[in-house]
Amino acid sequence: MDRKIIDIDIDKVMISAFRNVKGIVNSCPLPNGDYPRILEKELEAEKRSLMGLGKVVNTGVREILNHDLVYAALTSKDFDWGCYSTLLLKKGQEIVGQEIRDEAVLAELANKKNVWFLHKNFVVYKDRVSFPGDIMNKICHFEIPCLPAEFCTLGDDQLQCQSINFASPSILCDLYLKEQYFGGENVTELGTILIGFKQGRKSGDHF
Repeated sequence: MDRKIIDIDIDKVMISAFRNVKGIVNSCPLPNGDYPRILEKELEAEKRSLMGLGKVVNTGVREILNHDLVYAALTSKDFDWGCYSTLLLKKGQEIVGQEIRDEAVLAELANKKNVWFLHKNFVVYKDRVSFPGDIMNKICHFEIPCLPAEFCTLGDDQLQCQSINFASPSILCDLYLKEQYFGGENVTELGTILIGFKQGRKSGDHF
């Protein structure tokens, strides 16, 4: 969607909603014209991401840029990522490892023989992958997914919203967003996310 032809009230509603989210300290609309630059940064980051543990592909940012509207936001350490996995290990389309943020799930997995901990919050399912051979041979790759932005709540009468999602940019893209939109050096201790808004009715809504 071209921002030149949208109702400016959509941005006002969204920015206002972001202000109410704990851990989001600033936000702004992302112009359509900057999407190619964002993708360029992500592609550059992917080329640098091998490091012996497999390529890291940011499918999340790609998905966000396919939303009707996109916003950049600064996050502090108080931002709640929820219990969703922000990093996956995939073999083709199958998830063979993932970040786990739920302490109860981690405790349960710790007792399973088919689980290996890459670190304290990342598990690899040994029955789904030959580890580390599949990674070293580039059969597997890491993926940063698109996640539902459950932190963002809108009134039912404010906008027709099909979904709101978010993704974490690469370090290169994070630095670019900070310099381009948030004052650069003044926000080095903060993180960034990209939030996407899709217009329309949710599935199951009745006219």
